[in-house]
Amino acid sequence: MLSLQSGGKEQIYSGDQRPTFIVTLVNTGSVMCTVDVGPRAMEVRITSGADRIWSTVDCVSGAGAEVQKLRRGVPYVRTLEWDRRRSSLDCRAERSAALPGTYVATVRMGALRGGKGVFHLR
Repeated sequence: MLSLQSGGKEQIYSGDQRPTFIVTLVNTGSVMCTVDVGPRAMEVRITSGADRIWSTVDCVSGAGAEVQKLRRGVPYVRTLEWDRRRSSLDCRAERSAALPGTYVATVRMGALRGGKGVFHLR
C-alpha cells in the first residue's frame, strides 16, 4: 500500500512556507520484501492542471536508489519538503518559482499509485 499525505485537508502555504509531504509504503504481503524507495523508483510529482511543476525524478545525482527491506505491516515513511521551485527533466540551472495557485501532489511507484494531496500556494 502506497499513500501520500499533505497535512490533512487542503493546505494553504503563504509567503515562503514550504509544502511538506509524508509518503508511506506498507508491505501487505505475507513475507518480507525488498524494494527500491529511492527518488527514481518512488516518484512524488506536483502538477497544476496539465502542467508538470516538480518531480523527485528530475536531476537525481548518483544512483538514485535506496533499497529497503519491508516487513509485513511495518510502514516505511519518508517526509519530503518542496522548495516551491519548478524542476525539469533537462536540469536547467534556472529554476523558476512556482506561482500562487492550486497544486496536486501524487505519488507513484511503478504501477502502484498512491493518493493525492491538494494544496494552495499564496
